[in-house]
Amino acid sequence: MNIFKEANDVLDDFIINRLVSYHELRNYDYGIENRTNVSNISKYTSHRILYEYDILEKLKKFDKTKKYTDEILWRIYWKGYLENHKSIWFEYINFKENSNFSNLNNAMDGNTGIDCFDTWIDELRDNNYLHNHSRMWFASIWIFTLGLPWQLGARFFMKHLFDGDASSNTLSWRWVAGMHTNKRPYLASKKNIDKYTINRFRKTHFSVSKNINIIKYNPLQSNKIPVQRNFTISKILLMFDNDMNILNRSKLFNLYSKVYIISNGIINDGFELSEKVSKFKLGLIDNINKLIPNSEVLKSTDIEILFCDHNFIDVIYPGVGHNLDLINKFASQNQIIINYIYREEDLRYWNYANSGFYKFRTSFYRLNMI
Repeated sequence: MNIFKEANDVLDDFIINRLVSYHELRNYDYGIENRTNVSNISKYTSHRILYEYDILEKLKKFDKTKKYTDEILWRIYWKGYLENHKSIWFEYINFKENSNFSNLNNAMDGNTGIDCFDTWIDELRDNNYLHNHSRMWFASIWIFTLGLPWQLGARFFMKHLFDGDASSNTLSWRWVAGMHTNKRPYLASKKNIDKYTINRFRKTHFSVSKNINIIKYNPLQSNKIPVQRNFTISKILLMFDNDMNILNRSKLFNLYSKVYIISNGIINDGFELSEKVSKFKLGLIDNINKLIPNSEVLKSTDIEILFCDHNFIDVIYPGVGHNLDLINKFASQNQIIINYIYREEDLRYWNYANSGFYKFRTSFYRLNMI
């Protein structure tokens, strides 16, 4: 099946049959056997098989409460915020362990004795997905009960989630840790977990550290959002797995003799995605490759071959994250000029994502008169 049809069928089914009850049921995690209260589209949106702005257009007629609309806006906001504050990303990827955390292996293996947490570890490994509310509880227990660095938790998520996204994942973990807000961490509680999991877990007892040390990030200045260049400088175009929405882009692809879709399985200094996540991404890439007449799949380990023959390369901008780090690294090493091709909607709305979410939300609704 065409991947775009598959993704839109999932989205349309949710909008038609379950959107009306989303605002009431969205916080409940009923377990892997029942995900009817959520949309199940995150693995498509994180790769832009479903494009955020197209989803918002669909929702205009149906989402009366705007609860689900806000969830899509959060994705745009996270992307824009990281673009405006790139130093957050560099601090995260440059984090080095300076302590021997004795309980790290137990946490990653699901041997903590905290029933809900250990179950979520199994779910991550087996199904490569967690309900959004459970991600918050998981992160809180990881940080404030097990005393583990949020950076290691964020890396663990990226390794195992089908919908792993550099901006949403990194900034959501920082939000739980209290670094995105005014030193207000998200603290999981037994009462909350029991309520929203319908008492599925027997051993949800855990303690929260009384010595919560939160390092507040205070960006001195926002980065400037780039300006789109409306010309090409290369005969080849590169694109990555986190922006594969090719709809209405045939004119762009026709400008190039070859379009390379980069498969980036090693995402940072030898840190690899899990085998299942890599296989999932490659499946998406292969599907897209069949839909672009002049395309070819290229492994990230072979990307340097391109730089031997080209001084200029056009790249569909992948956003702050591992893919951007990869292309910038190779370009710098080989003295290649990169021309990034941006999406107009991104450049327009990212400018408003330089402070809090609700300011961004207000600006978005004002601009779109929603």
